[in-house]
Amino acid sequence: MHVLFCLQIDEQSYGNALIAIVWLTGVITPMVKFLYDPSKRYLSLNRRRTIEQSTQDIELHLMACIHDQETTPSLINVLEMSNPSLENPICLYVLHLIQLRGRSTPVFIDHQPHCKTNPPQKNYSQHIVNAFRSYERQKSNNVAVKLYTSISPYETMHDEICMQVAIKRVSLLIVPFHKQWKSNGMTESAHPIQALNRQLLRTAPCSVGILIERGALNISNPLTNVTFYSVGIIFIEGNDDREALAYAMRMANNPIVRVTLIRLMEPRKKYKNLSNRDPDGDLIHMFKVDCIQIKRHGYKEEVVRDSVEMINVLKSLEGCFDLVLVGRRHESESSLFSGLTDWNEYPELGTIGDMLVSSDSTFDGSVLVIQQQKRSGIGYHDFHLDSGILPKQENLTIVEFPSDRKVWPIV
Repeated sequence: MHVLFCLQIDEQSYGNALIAIVWLTGVITPMVKFLYDPSKRYLSLNRRRTIEQSTQDIELHLMACIHDQETTPSLINVLEMSNPSLENPICLYVLHLIQLRGRSTPVFIDHQPHCKTNPPQKNYSQHIVNAFRSYERQKSNNVAVKLYTSISPYETMHDEICMQVAIKRVSLLIVPFHKQWKSNGMTESAHPIQALNRQLLRTAPCSVGILIERGALNISNPLTNVTFYSVGIIFIEGNDDREALAYAMRMANNPIVRVTLIRLMEPRKKYKNLSNRDPDGDLIHMFKVDCIQIKRHGYKEEVVRDSVEMINVLKSLEGCFDLVLVGRRHESESSLFSGLTDWNEYPELGTIGDMLVSSDSTFDGSVLVIQQQKRSGIGYHDFHLDSGILPKQENLTIVEFPSDRKVWPIV
């Protein structure tokens, strides 16, 4: 026997219940967002991973993010400049990022030969996969390329990238700038990519490089052309500049790369002994010892008294380099940056990077802006992302991250 109960409520009771449901939903949603922080899974690292701290005789792990296939030639050129060899092999993880549309569950696709993937999904990335596979075959045992496709919303895409960075133990994450320069001089901008890059700068558990593709870097193809690359490094001071220099020193071992270090110094610092006083001086001294003896490399000191003279030095670099490496932040209250941060068009590039690629700049080469992720810890965010000047702060406590923990959701 089935008994049917009918409950009748008046309009006032129904209205009160509806208001209670809306109120609970409005309270619980922000509470969940506040209490659940996905970044805890990858920010709790037992140590930070950087180019500066990696040794030359072990495999270097890099990760590159791609939004469309037009970025592929530039990333292959950067990989070629990074000097993959039997003595210094490179493992490159390529993530093809696609915005999630029409479904609620993110998709992660492994394009390794042993993995079976649904053909319609695989076609999204097939041209990218083919290009990197061809480069991997050309380099035989010097480069290992592992390709993936990640389909997720832009709002949470940074968490999925950072989770892969932590699992793969990546030292440098390279992401494309949100603006692309076309051969006809026109530019295309994608603001969701800009927001993604800023989130990665805040939370990535490794160093981050933003690649601005201009000039010959996104035209020449190392698979078909034998190209000689000219690389410049603008060095002022700080962790990010050292990370850029450490990466350039790895490139300097490549016989088809010419590296020029440009040291910008204030007059009162010109006669400071750089060899054994500070980390900046130690690394510059190492560059002089290891690289200057190779005739194709160079070192220049430019004494600049203020921001105007620094801008003049940057303007003189036009037409000199295929790629320029710069640090994003500078731990300084120097007069060199006086007033410049107020005019930053792209704060995620820092002061120097912004001056090289801003709309009124005439610099025609590609730029790689590098940030060394100095701090790791739960809840850390770069509150100085809107400025290229970073005051000195104390390190946060670093807790251990179990290497065998598998938390990456694969669907």
